[in-house]
Amino acid sequence: MDQDREIDRPKVSVIMPVYNTAEFVGEALGSILNQSLKEIEIIVIDDGSTDDSVAVIRRLAASDERIHLHLQGNCGLSRSRNRGVEIANGEYLYFMDSDDLLEPDALGLCYRLASDRQLDFLFFDAVSFSSEGLETDETIYRRTYLFDELVTYTGVELVNRMVDYNLYRASVCLNFIDAGFLKRNSILFFPDIIHEDELFTARLYLSATRVACLKRDLYRRRIRSGSITTTRFSERNIEGYLTVVRELKQIYDENRELRATAERIISYVLNPAIYNSKGLLLRQRVDILIYCSRHRLLTYLKTRSIAVMLFPWLITIEKLFKRQ
Repeated sequence: MDQDREIDRPKVSVIMPVYNTAEFVGEALGSILNQSLKEIEIIVIDDGSTDDSVAVIRRLAASDERIHLHLQGNCGLSRSRNRGVEIANGEYLYFMDSDDLLEPDALGLCYRLASDRQLDFLFFDAVSFSSEGLETDETIYRRTYLFDELVTYTGVELVNRMVDYNLYRASVCLNFIDAGFLKRNSILFFPDIIHEDELFTARLYLSATRVACLKRDLYRRRIRSGSITTTRFSERNIEGYLTVVRELKQIYDENRELRATAERIISYVLNPAIYNSKGLLLRQRVDILIYCSRHRLLTYLKTRSIAVMLFPWLITIEKLFKRQ
């Protein structure tokens, strides 16, 4: 019985949470169904959609048994992904967003490289696109040029170099992960926050000893209005970031070997978050500063980040000086 289960085991489990993306989820699933690697399972977790997302998924699932649809109430992205991990049977895990696209050879290329070299995970590049005419930066997810495809790195080596070049990206969709490695290290998504990728990916890099890259744009990230990446920075954003850095600090404070790298990630994540808090109410900004002081986070902050958060008009003055 166990041998039969092992023979039938999919090579890759694609985990896709869905919430009200009826307009895009069919195309996203199509890009997975058309993968050159066929031995996959697609675990779709619908997180209480109120549009036609479930109907679209069911139509596709009716013609391809690799799609497994699971319905739940609105529990959030982290809990949806964690449920996918719990259900998954694949040798490797790949997390995909329900409005993005995957290149046809992506999973096949990743599987061959990861299995041949027994990697904990591998990462690749992505390009951004918009069907709404929104401005995109096609280079923001390109960082494999910093590394050699033939070399196997530790996660610490990689993240330190990415931070050096301001190219560390936390998006989980850029990683292809060994399922056993993830479970052995008990790495899951922190529930009930946004920016959950920041903590998950940091732990991924800090735990991994065998990582490589594929110098290919294998993922296409859709930039659209109403998504987390395009909505205005809010109190919920800063709460998510502060939770991430608090958890990172707590996990790695006593780990001499990893503490320095964890602190670099904390600084890398926290400074833009503090800077982007400049649009919040003054009371909220002061509360953030008090929180950082109480949790010993001020040491990770640049003077400029704090100054702009407290006095946003400094940006206007800075721009005036640059014009002269």
